[in-house]
Amino acid sequence: SEIPPIRAILKPLPGVRKLGVNVAIKMVYIDHDPTIITAELLAAALNEQRFGAEIETDGASSSLTTNGDDATQTSSFESIMNLPRSKFVESTFVIPGLVTYTQDKMDTCPIGKVLRQNFFKHHLRTFHLHAQSQTLKVEHDPSLLTAERIYSTLVSGLKDDAWGRIELAHDGATEGLTLPVLSNERRDGNEGDDFLDEGGRRLYCFRGLKVNILLSGLCWILSLLSYVGDSWRFLQYAGIGAVFFGLPPVAMKAYLTMRRCQFDANCMMVTAALGSLALGEYDEAASVSFLFSISEWLEARATKKARRALDEIVSLRPDYANVIDPATGDIVIIPASNLPVGCRVSVRTGDKVPADGVVVEGTSSVDESSLTGEARPVEKHPGEEVSSGSINVGSSQLVIRTSSTVGDSALSRLIELIEEAQANASETEKLVDAFAKKYTPFVLVIAFCLCTVPWFFGEEVGRYWSLNGLIFIIIACPCALTISTPVTYSAGLAATAKRGIIIKGGSRLECLGHVKTVVFDKTGTLTTGRFSLSHLEAVGGSKSRKEILRLLAIMEAPSSHPLSACLVSAAKDEGVVLSETVCALQHTILKGEGVTATVDDERVYVGNARLFRRIGMYNIPQQYTDWAAEWSDEGGTVGYIGIEGLGIIGMYCVKDTIREEAPTVVSTLHQSDVEVIMLTGDGQGAARAVGTQIGLDESCIQCQLLPEDKLHYVSSLKGSSTDRHPSLYGGKKLILMVGDGVNDAPALTVADIGVAMGEGAALAVEMSDVTLMDSNLTKLLFSMDIGAKVITTVKENIAFSIVVNLIAIVLTCFGKMTLLWAIVSDVGTMLLVTLNGMKLLSPRTIAAIERKQDGILSVRTERKK
Repeated sequence: SEIPPIRAILKPLPGVRKLGVNVAIKMVYIDHDPTIITAELLAAALNEQRFGAEIETDGASSSLTTNGDDATQTSSFESIMNLPRSKFVESTFVIPGLVTYTQDKMDTCPIGKVLRQNFFKHHLRTFHLHAQSQTLKVEHDPSLLTAERIYSTLVSGLKDDAWGRIELAHDGATEGLTLPVLSNERRDGNEGDDFLDEGGRRLYCFRGLKVNILLSGLCWILSLLSYVGDSWRFLQYAGIGAVFFGLPPVAMKAYLTMRRCQFDANCMMVTAALGSLALGEYDEAASVSFLFSISEWLEARATKKARRALDEIVSLRPDYANVIDPATGDIVIIPASNLPVGCRVSVRTGDKVPADGVVVEGTSSVDESSLTGEARPVEKHPGEEVSSGSINVGSSQLVIRTSSTVGDSALSRLIELIEEAQANASETEKLVDAFAKKYTPFVLVIAFCLCTVPWFFGEEVGRYWSLNGLIFIIIACPCALTISTPVTYSAGLAATAKRGIIIKGGSRLECLGHVKTVVFDKTGTLTTGRFSLSHLEAVGGSKSRKEILRLLAIMEAPSSHPLSACLVSAAKDEGVVLSETVCALQHTILKGEGVTATVDDERVYVGNARLFRRIGMYNIPQQYTDWAAEWSDEGGTVGYIGIEGLGIIGMYCVKDTIREEAPTVVSTLHQSDVEVIMLTGDGQGAARAVGTQIGLDESCIQCQLLPEDKLHYVSSLKGSSTDRHPSLYGGKKLILMVGDGVNDAPALTVADIGVAMGEGAALAVEMSDVTLMDSNLTKLLFSMDIGAKVITTVKENIAFSIVVNLIAIVLTCFGKMTLLWAIVSDVGTMLLVTLNGMKLLSPRTIAAIERKQDGILSVRTERKK
């Protein structure tokens, strides 16, 4: 009910381009121009209507512009080294016992309780626990709380030997690790809001439950005791106390809503409570006031998993960067959002990598699970790339040179995709909302008639039917129905995001459960895209092997294709040195064929047989065509190099390796009655060899395709009847395309669902609906299984909500319903559909999906044996 007023408030504001509201996790995502309207002004606009809005993420402060010349960037770097300092420092403790916890169970770790019970918020403002690195990072004011005191508190509070030997690894005060002042100084740690305030009091009595609601509940219970007997009837007046304590916050929301000429759930509940008081039904008024006032808290508790899962991902964005001063070599901590490209950054054990970069010093293990979902740490050596948000879990320090700002990092793009997904409403959500908009007014009209017309037939009849009318007002509340769908999508999107699968919205997640045909690109998708040169032969004797390799390296160096990198690497391995004075002029990529350029005043061509047939240069002896056929049958990709006037001077073969999981994925899809097709620009021999290894029939292999051929083929599979945005019960036979390269982007766009490999081209990722961050094809199976479970869960929730309301209406018509049971059914149904949606995040559901995949894998292994 709050969505329409939120839209009405924000949409007319200048600078607001687009907004999305996720009712399940209480988040509003706004695409706006910060030069016209800031996040603070947007929050203020909502808070004028008492929405209690807080800024979770300010996009304007999370990125740093990189425009400008070198002098400007150098000046910027010098200025950030002198940013104002806060009074807090960061100290690091090593606690071996943390390794027994998983990161998603860290809220159960007693370390947080020890810190919260012993220290005030202005002494220790936040802390961060990380299991794999076994570290606790604490931000504290050393003038009020020393690292030694924190250490002694941890030692005394964690007496169990299982915690191991606790060590103070870095004392922020001693090492001068003073934290800078952030643009938004509100710091959120693990359950940080539960710290004691300065007076030692808690803001809430129990896990955020307000005192007035507890008092309302106590009065409600007392009012229910009036049913014990006549001598207890006086306790019904306790219901007035329940209304007094529980109804005012709801009444204020109702007043603001009615000022906007709207009528929402708050208005319904206030009407029902006041109507019950007017009829002398004090216990019924108490039931409505207390149960509705506590419903928001219960809903928040029920959806906590989804919010926490999303918060974990968003919180991966680093706050600080340990920059190495190029002049002195000292470490200076700066806000990560101010980190420029090209500077050297220290990443110690337990530190987050602040921005994408390259390791220049040190060797250590890095936890990349935040991006890829892969729990196993990856060892990084000098020269290797690291991603923002990954954590150093080894024992050695890494020094990296940044290659992007925080705002342009892979992690920031990941967070943007997740936030965009949460804001996008599916067709099913829109359908349910449309039904609720028609259902609620219809029932309210009936309620109005019941509360007014019967009074013409006498007071007793009027009281009886007025009470039933108030019950109808409760039944008209669409809370359970409207939340049944978004809460399920939020849980499904969070479950996939935690495993490195980014799905752009609930509609795409729903589509994954309707897939009946999967189309795979070959190179870089079913194969790793890491080529090796297996054969190289000179043709005609006009050029030596080394000269051919030199020409190949010159021609392929400007290209970004994996095959090009293989040829350049092969030339270097055989000692070919490229002169800086020689380059490929007028270098042109010939789509689906190869490349051409002018080298040493000669026109050179490198590509497949199709290219050389087209230009009339494919005139090599039979011996070489036989070799080409033989190499192709072995699964290799055959290419040629030729010079205008000389013809073909050489031929080569490069081989790619099949992804380890590809045969299992194809087999699983077949067992699920999903058709699998492979598309490739390679020749028939290479395509057939790969298809055989992964278990595809020749009829399911399409080879020698240009990018536009892939586009037309996928379009022909779709036909004209498939809906690009199917609802829950429509568009059941959808086409899914999986690719990784720029040439796959058109086909990814035209398919019902486009899936991009995270290691692939940025354009493919941008144009796709789903991204597999670690390029593991088993994640495709997981996302399809989650999609199927989302469909089932949404159907269950919608059906349950409607059935409960229908039963309540029937019972009311027969006079068998009370306000107590009406509000219990309304709140109870809302909680049950919420919990049912949240089951997608439960370890049991995830384990069931993984057991299914493991079972199929073991069956395939047995068959191989």
